[in-house]
Amino acid sequence: MLRMPNSEWTVSSEEVILNLLQTHFPGCVVVSGDISHMDSTPQRTRWIPSYSWETAKSLITEDRIKWAFESMTPYKYPGEDGILPAPVQHGVQYAVTPICNLYRTSLATGYIPLSWRIARVSFIPKPGRLDYTNSKAFRPISLTSFLLKGLEKLVDRHL
Repeated sequence: MLRMPNSEWTVSSEEVILNLLQTHFPGCVVVSGDISHMDSTPQRTRWIPSYSWETAKSLITEDRIKWAFESMTPYKYPGEDGILPAPVQHGVQYAVTPICNLYRTSLATGYIPLSWRIARVSFIPKPGRLDYTNSKAFRPISLTSFLLKGLEKLVDRHL
């Protein structure tokens, strides 16, 4: 059980999870099952400036994607999309061109695919704490998509 901000105690495991999520991810949305309803992006044509594509083209290259994938541990647990790092790393020569196009489009349009937006979160206790009744005594570990991690690495390297 955890002490909530109002000094009351949680009474169920669901309340504990919601308390942890609200503390570490304010405004998060808890989703289970079908995620197709999550995309609230209006279905309209929008103008994307040509410099967005040029920036994406200069930042995302096949060689950089190979570097990003090779720098990751191959046998990490997959995110919710179920894509394991090892098969993508071993077959990168076959997948790099479509992934390059996907990354460039995502970066230029500012759109992240739905399956990449899902994360499985586990909370582990922070070492050395005397009191584990507060949600801040735990830290989140997020399992996200391997493909999203690859794009993050490329953007981080650029920045």
